[in-house]
Amino acid sequence: MVGGIMKRITSLAAAIAAALCMPVTSDTGAVPDDVFYDDFSGADLDMDKWLVAEKNWGGTVMVNGASEDYNGGVIADNVAVCDGDLILTGLGNGYTGELRGINRDKSRRADGKRCGGAIATKEYFGSGSYEVRAKIAPELGCCSAMWTFEYEEDYSDGELKIVNHEIDIEFPGRDKNDDFSLSHVLCTTWLTEEDYKTKSVECGDQADGKFHTYRFDWHTGDENETPRVEYYFDGELIHTATEFIPTNESRFWLGLWFPKGWAGSPDFEQTDLVVDYVRITPFHESGDTPQHESYPDNGWADAELPKGWLLWHSYKSYADLDSELYLRTPDGTVRTVSGGFIHAMNGSFGRSPEQFTFMAIDKTADEWDIYLSDHGEIIDLTQNSGFRNEDPKFSPDGKSIVFKRGRWDSSADDFVYDLALLDVKTRAVTMLTDDSAEEAMPCFSEDGRNIYYARYTDGIGSICRLDLSTKTSGTIFGESGVNAYYPIVCGDMLYFTKWFSADDRCDQIMCCDGEKITSLPFDSDRYDCSDACPVSGEKIVFSSTMSGGYDLYYYDGTRVSLLTAMNTDKNELGADFFAYDTVIGDVNADGEFNVADLVLLRKWLLAVPDAKLENWQNADFCKDGILDVFDLCLMRRVLVGK
Repeated sequence: MVGGIMKRITSLAAAIAAALCMPVTSDTGAVPDDVFYDDFSGADLDMDKWLVAEKNWGGTVMVNGASEDYNGGVIADNVAVCDGDLILTGLGNGYTGELRGINRDKSRRADGKRCGGAIATKEYFGSGSYEVRAKIAPELGCCSAMWTFEYEEDYSDGELKIVNHEIDIEFPGRDKNDDFSLSHVLCTTWLTEEDYKTKSVECGDQADGKFHTYRFDWHTGDENETPRVEYYFDGELIHTATEFIPTNESRFWLGLWFPKGWAGSPDFEQTDLVVDYVRITPFHESGDTPQHESYPDNGWADAELPKGWLLWHSYKSYADLDSELYLRTPDGTVRTVSGGFIHAMNGSFGRSPEQFTFMAIDKTADEWDIYLSDHGEIIDLTQNSGFRNEDPKFSPDGKSIVFKRGRWDSSADDFVYDLALLDVKTRAVTMLTDDSAEEAMPCFSEDGRNIYYARYTDGIGSICRLDLSTKTSGTIFGESGVNAYYPIVCGDMLYFTKWFSADDRCDQIMCCDGEKITSLPFDSDRYDCSDACPVSGEKIVFSSTMSGGYDLYYYDGTRVSLLTAMNTDKNELGADFFAYDTVIGDVNADGEFNVADLVLLRKWLLAVPDAKLENWQNADFCKDGILDVFDLCLMRRVLVGK
């Protein structure tokens, strides 16, 4: 409840008056479109730009007659953003804390010793200027590194050929006596694991606790440039590499990791590589060649969902009536939605995360009903109706719920399903269809004027659209012998699930933009992908059997990640997402942010009777879990800025 997690300010009149008179200021800045730049100024790592590594490399050692990985790899727990800096932490031999490293086979180690952190760009870059401002870890035994990397395995001739295009800046280097030195750096260029050139270059004391600027200019070559890599430290050219110059576009990495033998002994507890900014300025030289990485999606930590609420259900077997509905809040807390029902599933958010509908079996009446969870109170909207009520979805204005209603037809000796519309306030039900075909899984269009649904003929579904003004229906997709179902709308996009073909019943998720229908990049003819849950843009949560049973996955526009925290040994299905920043400032849940929201928040802070915030999180401009006059000040600034 709102009152349980926020404080009210009881004497606010003067403060609110002052807040409403505060001036508005704004700052703007721009980076050229083709330049990659990150100064880590956000509260968290920008996951639209970076991947966080969870993998192990660096060799093995013999322990008690058995081979094991020398180090604990790199893990997400050792990656953080703090006070405008990226912090990559390394845990040395003296570490005795709770973190555990990772082995090459992805299993967790018994301790966190010799375990680091690393990130890499999602995007691949070719020739260009790569610049990092950083403070390297001031300890021997670990490696502070900045590098490009592209890896391919080729078995076309019956034997393994490895391509390893890479450019490295690595500390420590070697001094003239071949001793480990943080006043020297290893500058290396690679084409394969055998074809490379390393140079240890003197560069002055880099472990002085100060930020230094590290840069290499990578020239793949064209009519005006000779292939080479130029290394600059604090603006001074310290080395030029001319041998084994890579050409393949690569990801750019930052990391603190633990080499075996060639960096010294990590006789410390903990140290950090601190990064102020990264800038990549592409040259777009004609010598650039495309990447063909063999394992572009391997070795990364699970992607984090955007901040928001997630509904989904999980069951061992549908026939066992053991489905449970779960709600995950923005802070990661997961709770089970429970009450006087069983087999809950297919949750759908309304105008706020405090309101959602779902279907479940009434324990008393033993019938499928449509339920509403409204600010924690659960209401059976179709109690004792005598019908099967399933597949609920909210209307865009939150006033209605469309669902399918089943009635027993003795002549057919089966249930007949039609579409129905339920008024949330009055609970009145209006039938939308009345025929012998089964209509199921309805959802509203973004403007609320149409309803998309699956229509079944002889067990094969097609995707149809019902115009609510004319009460006429048309087919959006239908293919002979191919089942299609579960339509979901997000903006102008319609998603639905269909079989791969009449002969291959693996489900795939399709996207229709009004003109063409295309499959999504992760679809396959070898496993099922279904239950699309659009998040934003190309980002989508979905269910898939790519790892066995149905699990939840997240596609962030470039790669697919297993949502490990939500998955169990059961089947996870039917996700729905409500974004945390959905119309920020919209506290009355009318879909807009305007002066009415400002007035409502002011009334609520003054404890005016009946002043109810439908979505209090949208007023938390300070992002501190508390609503007060400071949020009101920021709300006014943003509103005036509009």
